[in-house]
Amino acid sequence: MRRAEQIACLLLLILAVAVCAGAWRLNVGTFSEPGSGFLPFGTGFLMGILALAHLARITLAKVQLEGPVMGKVRWKRGAGVVASLVAYALLLPLGGYLLTTFALMAVLFSVYERKRWWVVGGAGLLVVVVTYFVFHHWLKVQFPPGYFRIG
Repeated sequence: MRRAEQIACLLLLILAVAVCAGAWRLNVGTFSEPGSGFLPFGTGFLMGILALAHLARITLAKVQLEGPVMGKVRWKRGAGVVASLVAYALLLPLGGYLLTTFALMAVLFSVYERKRWWVVGGAGLLVVVVTYFVFHHWLKVQFPPGYFRIG
């Protein structure tokens, strides 16, 4: 398992260098005037730093885990989250941002443990209102209104 993680870290490091090289060709720019390669370069740089840190951690670790590492993973929960995200992507044009995002948040907030309906609804409503305000009003992002033309 340790060897596989080291190989994965090296592959991620190679990918990070490739992303940074490609972003550099797109003109990175400066902090005050970022170019089109600024965000990809930052992402590749951060990915490289994280891959290097994880590689150093697992290489210098003295104790190696034994036994089934993935045995206690709750696969049904993860599959439910992935399925809800796929459904969100498919239903977003039809339901619109506000309704579809509220439904997704309600599902995701109730996946891990049962909560009262008003907690799930309130948290979902809070996420929708905050993200709509930030992205639609401040950043001027247009969201799909959906079939009901809400928002």
